[in-house]
Amino acid sequence: MSTLGDISRCLGRDDQLAGIREMRLENGVRAAYLRTGGGVDALIVLDRAMDIAWCNAFGIPVVWHGPGGILPAHPGTISDDAFERRFFGGLVTTCGLEAFGPAGSDAFGAWGTHGHINHIAAEECSAATHLNVPEPYIELRGVIRQARMFGESLRLQRTWSARIGGSELQLRDIVTNEGGKSVPHMVLYHCNAGYPLVSERAQVFISQSSMRARDAAALAGIDCWNTGGAPDPDFIEQVFIHEPQAIAEGWAVAAVCNEALDGGLGFAVHFRPEQLGACFSWRMLGTRAYVLAVEPANCAQVEGRIAAARAGTLPFLEPGESRTYDLRFEMLKGAGVARYAADSRNDASRLSGRIA
Repeated sequence: MSTLGDISRCLGRDDQLAGIREMRLENGVRAAYLRTGGGVDALIVLDRAMDIAWCNAFGIPVVWHGPGGILPAHPGTISDDAFERRFFGGLVTTCGLEAFGPAGSDAFGAWGTHGHINHIAAEECSAATHLNVPEPYIELRGVIRQARMFGESLRLQRTWSARIGGSELQLRDIVTNEGGKSVPHMVLYHCNAGYPLVSERAQVFISQSSMRARDAAALAGIDCWNTGGAPDPDFIEQVFIHEPQAIAEGWAVAAVCNEALDGGLGFAVHFRPEQLGACFSWRMLGTRAYVLAVEPANCAQVEGRIAAARAGTLPFLEPGESRTYDLRFEMLKGAGVARYAADSRNDASRLSGRIA
């Protein structure tokens, strides 16, 4: 049998192996349950920019959930100052599209913490299964529009796809300025690992050419920036700023892994530095707030839009201009974990390792 089109003759339904099923959660929020049939199960929240609220790798939960709960809030209940209350964490929370970092205002308008996009519902959503191709796959498409009167008019065309039987999710985002004026454009992909993946044995790998601490709290932890630890109710968050380096066919990688969990488990986020030229890591080992995150971004100013403007590094989108962002979320086990963990141990503070 050369394709799943042939294999489908053996199935009662094609989605017996893998598929995407749209649903409504108990609070009415639209979502889609995705199964690759190769170890990845994920909940994509259509009403929250098609971000992924939870994800299991080979049957084990690997992401952190914010204290607001696993049930994502409806976008109609979210105000600009509610990010900390409505942040569900998950495999990816998209921040932007006009700003990330702290709330603020400038000549172009005002924004809340980490921008608006995660609080907007997708439209034009469609799911499809492609069996009669050499590498059968499933995909979910949608459009998220971030627009306001006298302000930005940004269109995010988002596509999630996965090879049937595979352990990887692919994301392609195309952001277009549909307005008539040049507007600021900042985007950050907040990818959050949680217990049991995060523990004293957890490790972070980022392919990079340099890194620096955001502030004094991070500087105090720079020698252990890429490790987990025990939950501490008095822990102060640490943020590190990395310059990503491509290591395989133009892809940089940021991974969180744990060799002691189920024979080795983790996930890696692959991205292209020419699209996303910065990456941050968030080490937050507090009680309940127990998370290690990696965050590819298109701007190195983690301090936000005002800081980026002052530094002359604030990205803009011209009228009609589009930017494309490609990411791959790979679930790791066994030997796949070992290669990242080994490179992570080689240089805890100035990592620039390469993967064969």
